[in-house]
Amino acid sequence: MPDTWARSLDDLAARLAAQGGRDRLLSPRSQAAYLKDARRVAAWLRDNGLEGPAQITPSALEAAFRGLRWSPATRARAVTALREWLGPQHPAGRSPADLIDRPRPTPPPVPRLSQADAAALVEGAGAPAEGDGPLRRALALRDRALMEVLYGSGLRRQEACDLVLAGLDFEHDALRVVGKGGKGRTVPMTEPAVAALRAWLADGRPRLMSGRDPAPSGRAPVFVSRSGRGLDGSTVYRIVARELRAHGRAGGPHLLRHAAGTHLLEGPDGRGDGAHLRVVQEVLGHASLATTQRYTGVTTRAMQEHLRRGHPRG
Repeated sequence: MPDTWARSLDDLAARLAAQGGRDRLLSPRSQAAYLKDARRVAAWLRDNGLEGPAQITPSALEAAFRGLRWSPATRARAVTALREWLGPQHPAGRSPADLIDRPRPTPPPVPRLSQADAAALVEGAGAPAEGDGPLRRALALRDRALMEVLYGSGLRRQEACDLVLAGLDFEHDALRVVGKGGKGRTVPMTEPAVAALRAWLADGRPRLMSGRDPAPSGRAPVFVSRSGRGLDGSTVYRIVARELRAHGRAGGPHLLRHAAGTHLLEGPDGRGDGAHLRVVQEVLGHASLATTQRYTGVTTRAMQEHLRRGHPRG
């Protein structure tokens, strides 16, 4: 790729890395996805005759999207990546990427997990078999605690990876997580999650950390691998997917997060008289109430039923 393309993309990589620094405004996963999208568009434009980024126009980007045959969801992410890439080279709001439409793809429906299914899933997570050794028992305690926290507190998988010992507040049965955009929030824990975490921290984690250099005080990850390193998102996904397969289901951590929000709204008896929608919004860390409404499948009719039951003139 000519130097003009390479220099421009190197500059993008540096700016994305800066956004993923101390304030964690952009996750490593998003950085990699944005850079990959920009590189694929740049390669297509180069192969179709453009000599450098200065020649990029809105029509050229539209042609690239048609040529790459991206789905609406991928195109939406790519437009964001291109705005990050081309924005600094143009006046505010006037880069070629700002002048093309960003599609709003309709997210596919999330498979439903019933309250009974979710309980069976987390309670059976990591169950050690008779004769398992100390390492397997330690990993079983970790997997149970991880599943309880993901479902009980509705965490994103990266939030579970980033959870540190200093973020656990057993006095108030709560944990402090850092979500998207570096925004922190305090989330309550269920009693089973508290019990599972205590067991993991007392009898599992010390075994995996034995003989290893500890992380700085307070910044040590709660969930670690058998090598003593903090779990990454792909490992968390594999753990959850394995447990789901054992129960005849497909999916990953997102299924547990969706179930947590939906079951909070449904309430223990499943009749829909559970937590207020805004409480669920705070627990899940959604910036918009509309996101929570779509995420949990709350319909206008369901909200009307809540109003009729709860309003003095309902």
